[in-house]
Amino acid sequence: MKWTLKIVAESDSGETTVHEVAILKRMEAFIKPASLGMSIEESKQISANIQACMVSDQVDRHNRALTACRFCEQRVRTKGYYQSIFKSVYGRVPMRVRRVWGCKCRGADGQTFSSLATGGNPTSPELRYLTSKLAALMPFGKVADFLGELLPASAKTNANTVRNRMMRVGRRLERSMQKPEIFETDIGVPKVIVGLDGGYVRARRGPERNFEVVVGKVLADGDATRFAFVRQGSGPAGPRVQQAMVQAGYRSGTEVTVLSDGDTGLRAIQREVAPNSTHVLDWFHLAMRFQHVIQVARGLSQYQIPSAAKLWLTGRVDRAKWCMWNGKSAKGLRYLQSVQVWPTPRRTREARALARLSRALRDLVLYLETNRDSLPNYGKRYRADQPISTGWVESTVNEVIAKRMVKKQQMVRRDKPA
Repeated sequence: MKWTLKIVAESDSGETTVHEVAILKRMEAFIKPASLGMSIEESKQISANIQACMVSDQVDRHNRALTACRFCEQRVRTKGYYQSIFKSVYGRVPMRVRRVWGCKCRGADGQTFSSLATGGNPTSPELRYLTSKLAALMPFGKVADFLGELLPASAKTNANTVRNRMMRVGRRLERSMQKPEIFETDIGVPKVIVGLDGGYVRARRGPERNFEVVVGKVLADGDATRFAFVRQGSGPAGPRVQQAMVQAGYRSGTEVTVLSDGDTGLRAIQREVAPNSTHVLDWFHLAMRFQHVIQVARGLSQYQIPSAAKLWLTGRVDRAKWCMWNGKSAKGLRYLQSVQVWPTPRRTREARALARLSRALRDLVLYLETNRDSLPNYGKRYRADQPISTGWVESTVNEVIAKRMVKKQQMVRRDKPA
């Protein structure tokens, strides 16, 4: 059997033009699933042919329609035609575009303009949207391979083209982003919870090998709003976070709780966006720092430290961790400071392991003193079903960074002490 597909173009005057789109043939008398209906290649070819016919007819009609200036109605002079290529989801179509002289009434005498306003980049908005959306979810190379499987052959792209299109769309969104306005008449939510986390991605170019991507999630009334930005990027971080908060229902009287790992940059973002908010130090990072000190202490040999001293040391650190869990941060710091003075300078010089233990204790005490205002009663918050860790933000990290950059493994978090 043979099927002939034709498309009929009818002009405003009633004149019709018939274009032959494709001819489909099936010679087998007995059909198989592989030969039943159209194939992907045939559908791609049909779409590309229809797109070529429509674009060609539309551009020709557009070139003929521009005859007079729409301001002074004087005749428009033609300088000539130039060749361009229209890039769309259904293929790349060559175009013969008219170029005209500027009109004197607009002060553009002596200048020439293209009659087709494409901004120097004749690409359909649908192709920009499709490429940018997929490129935000998958690596550029996989996006190019996926589009090549479904789109016509002339619409196939490579990884660099996908990246460039996504970057152009991102820069346009960057320019259009403004600080969101908060209208007092709108009804907001009583409280929002903001979680901040981040990860490092290998840089494609530049002197630095890696750059940091900060991601976050805003929880309000069971709904989640995600956001992400590059630390030290082209724009400030505050409007991005505040835009997500306003989208979630934040208003001037809304109670805000921010959770982070105590990083100085994340704390600066928290003070910029919500200076009156309550900051909670991530229990997971805090517990891991305590665990690091305990592991260093347990790794000391019998020659370096007696067993009784080792049990005393690990017991004091465990006691300090228990104090932090129950909101007794001052008492926990005193426990750690008492342990911190134990590795004397003489013992530190004699054993490298003791020097490592001393550094771990110093870092932990400094970390707690720096974030002393962010140490709540974790046990009370946990029993009240309130978040004490940014583990729920890890899904956003996986969506934006891990899956996007083909991460091999993930961290395991626990929101309560061992």
